[in-house]
Amino acid sequence: MAPPGESRTRATSTAGTAEGSRGRSLRTAGFSLLELLVVLVILAIASAFAVPAVRSGWESREIRQGTRQLASVMRGLRERAVRRGEEIDLVINEDGQTITWAGASEAMRLPSGAWVTGVHGGWPDQDGSVRVIFYPNGGATGVAFMIGGRDDDGLRFAIQIDALLGTVSIEEATLR
Repeated sequence: MAPPGESRTRATSTAGTAEGSRGRSLRTAGFSLLELLVVLVILAIASAFAVPAVRSGWESREIRQGTRQLASVMRGLRERAVRRGEEIDLVINEDGQTITWAGASEAMRLPSGAWVTGVHGGWPDQDGSVRVIFYPNGGATGVAFMIGGRDDDGLRFAIQIDALLGTVSIEEATLR
C-alpha cells in the first residue's frame, strides 16, 4: 500500500501489445470464415425443418377459410330462399373450386389451397358439377361436401346440409 499523499502510477508500454510484438499473430475483432460457415449451415438446417411447417400451416389456413366461406354462402342462400319464398340453386363446378348461384354477380372461388374433394348427394349435372337446391320451406337437397387440399391428405372438413331442416354444419373429417 502506498503511504498517504503518494499516488501510484502504472507505467505501460507498447511492447506487450499486438503492434509491438513481432512473434504473435495479429487478432482483430470479428468472426472467422469458419464461424460464419457454421452459422450458415445451422440456419440452412433450421430452415429445412421450418419451411414445410409454414407451408402446412398456410394450407391449413386456406382449407379452413374455404370451408367457412362455402358454409356461409350456403347459410345465406337458405335464408334467402325462405325470405323470398323461392328455390335457389347452388352449383359446385367440376373444377372443385368455383361456386355459382342464382343472383350472384360473379362466381365465388375457394382459396387456392382449398378444394371440394368429394361430394355425397346433391343433384349431379352432366358436365360434372353438383347442384344443391334450397327450398322456400327451409329444406334443401341433402348433400355432404368434403373440403381439403388438392392431394386429399392432411386437414379435411365435411360440410353437411340436412335435407329436412336445411341446416349447414361443419365437422373436421378424420382419415380412416
